[in-house]
Amino acid sequence: MKKKYQLKDVIISIPESNETAEILSSLGKATARYLDKKVKDNDVIGVSWGKTLVSVARQLIPNDRKNVQVVYLKGTVANSTHNNYVVEVTKCFNKCYHTQAQILPLPLIFENKQIKEMVIKDKFINEILDTGKRTSMALFTVETTEQDATLFELGYFNDQQIKTLQEKAAGGLVSRFIDERGKIVDDQLNDRTVAIALDDLKQARESVLIAGGMNKLKAIKAALAGKYANVLVTDSLVAQHLL
Repeated sequence: MKKKYQLKDVIISIPESNETAEILSSLGKATARYLDKKVKDNDVIGVSWGKTLVSVARQLIPNDRKNVQVVYLKGTVANSTHNNYVVEVTKCFNKCYHTQAQILPLPLIFENKQIKEMVIKDKFINEILDTGKRTSMALFTVETTEQDATLFELGYFNDQQIKTLQEKAAGGLVSRFIDERGKIVDDQLNDRTVAIALDDLKQARESVLIAGGMNKLKAIKAALAGKYANVLVTDSLVAQHLL
């Protein structure tokens, strides 16, 4: 796997079943063990939200690392009552690393580029975004374009926009939609999105893609094609298909 996809590290979990909950739990455990070995004093850990990241957060191993910062890599405000798990992810990372996570208190996607550009000029928002660019360890997953994808359920897109993304995109990466080669599919949508730039993900010492389940295979392949991750945490069935 490392050779084929030019990765620094590959962690393969073996879930007890192919049930989504079991896959997420096994990915969470594997990632938590990896973080326990890899996080250093003074590191900046960039995180995102959702079911995969909350599974990691729930299984973090308490440690005595010093001066660790945690920062969100994308906007955290949801447009609906659907749970995006920001509160729980934040609480768990704060407790584990004795810190106060820097949350991006903004919608993930703005109505237009001009409003977004104006808001991110704010001094405090800009500082959070700059911290995100200095991430030493980025933790993220991929989003599918299935009808029940969390991002679609959060209310950011209408039916036509969802249909268009389903036709063009292989999946999302920190909520930026990419095709099977890893290229952005909609520049206008990308300009309205509040998230770390995909090229900035590549700058992290460890850029960790945590994703499993066969429904995410296409999106994982797209993220690897774009070389946005240098570490992959996935399950054994997906690993076999990637090979």
